[in-house]
Amino acid sequence: MSGPDLPLPDSADEAALEEWLALGPGLDEPAGIRWDVFTAAALVLGVVTVIGIVLLWPSGESRKQVEELSALGVPSEFYSADVVAIEEGPCAGVPTVACALVDFELTAGPDIGFVLTQQFADGPSTPDLSVGQSVVMSYIGPNARVRETLDASCTFDPEQTCRVLRLAVDQGDAAVLREFELVPGDTGAGFFAGARVVVDFFEGDGGELEIVNVAPMNPNRQYRFADLQRRSMLLWLTVLFAVVVIGLGGWRGTAALAGLAASVAVLLVFVLPAILDGRSPVLVAVFGAAAIAFLALYLAHGFSRMTTVALIGTLAALTLTAILSGLSVSVAEFTGLVGEESSLLTLFGNIDVQGLLLAGIVLGAAGAIDDVTVTQASAVWELKAANASLGTVELFRRGLRIGRDHIASTVNTLLLAYAGAALPLLVLFVLSEQSLGTVANSEVVAVEIVRTLVGSIGLVAAVPFTTWLAAVAADGQALPHTDSQHAAR
Repeated sequence: MSGPDLPLPDSADEAALEEWLALGPGLDEPAGIRWDVFTAAALVLGVVTVIGIVLLWPSGESRKQVEELSALGVPSEFYSADVVAIEEGPCAGVPTVACALVDFELTAGPDIGFVLTQQFADGPSTPDLSVGQSVVMSYIGPNARVRETLDASCTFDPEQTCRVLRLAVDQGDAAVLREFELVPGDTGAGFFAGARVVVDFFEGDGGELEIVNVAPMNPNRQYRFADLQRRSMLLWLTVLFAVVVIGLGGWRGTAALAGLAASVAVLLVFVLPAILDGRSPVLVAVFGAAAIAFLALYLAHGFSRMTTVALIGTLAALTLTAILSGLSVSVAEFTGLVGEESSLLTLFGNIDVQGLLLAGIVLGAAGAIDDVTVTQASAVWELKAANASLGTVELFRRGLRIGRDHIASTVNTLLLAYAGAALPLLVLFVLSEQSLGTVANSEVVAVEIVRTLVGSIGLVAAVPFTTWLAAVAADGQALPHTDSQHAAR
């Protein structure tokens, strides 16, 4: 049975909107049971994805990770400031080195209007600052309160007297009482009962808080230059991107942007918090990528038969990629400690750093797999629309021919993307005159090689599988598009 002929749209944009709102092209009734099988498969996969996300949903424990990171001196708050003055001169303490004394006026945060000065030594990593420039300052807020101060015998020398601070250290919703001994001669200026202070601490083997340092609240110590302010540039670039996508894609471009926003939301709301909560990074990545596939594909391409075929192909390729990633990382015995960020994460025992590496491989390949599966499904649908007499075998054969060309370019794209990300490191290896085998064997490069090869295998596998599914689905339905309707699309 086929659906009624659609009226010709007045414009290409109206045709695209009508097609998307009408749940995609060729929405006539399917012939036989085959389409029902695809629909049922998509529904089952959707239910499994929802159940997986519910079971892996973050509990909010990640907030404690933020507090622990702040205790190590890593800031979690950032505020804007303006450069108001720059003075060149010798560095304090090292007169032979030239420095720039820069005055920053805080334009946001708890100390708005305060002017603080920081010293920057002349060097290649020194930021190029100018008066009037907007910057971002990191801020470490107070995390303890002084309950009282008293004099007592020093623990290292009972014959000497030390000033001891009794502190209530913020630990979640509670305050942990601890004592900290100042060095002899330190009168404890700035430390008085009720004063808020900044405490650096860590948890010892027995879970006890060990205080490393205590500093009074002082904006000159609490604020540090973090980076140049780039928000305006990023905002304008985002607007330009949206204009280009909508201008060329019309309503489909708008839907694609909605899919992009949904992908970002899944990453920020589910994937990252769940990993920080100690959930399995691989499972989180797989179910997160599956959720992204559902949202991005259906939002961008409509609830069509073609989209469902592309979705099933995407999820199958993602599963294969996850399995191959796990085997490759296990056999290669990767530690996952390929950067300073990964090493820092080892301080938090509930984060699986090696699993994080696996999750990165899966998520990195997900976007390219989406592209391949949609292209293949769309190509088969167009072939069927152009020649309704084509059967399943011929659709598969012609679609696979298109897929081969697509794979040839996409695999190279993956290689260049990963090589571009690791380009500074590759340059260092070249300068060290190490052999190609030695460079490839190092974990940081081997990881990128595994990313490329595993991702490419997932892409290659997605082509024949998705093409076959699309050929079966397209041949199992009637496509009523006339030449004029097809041109309008």
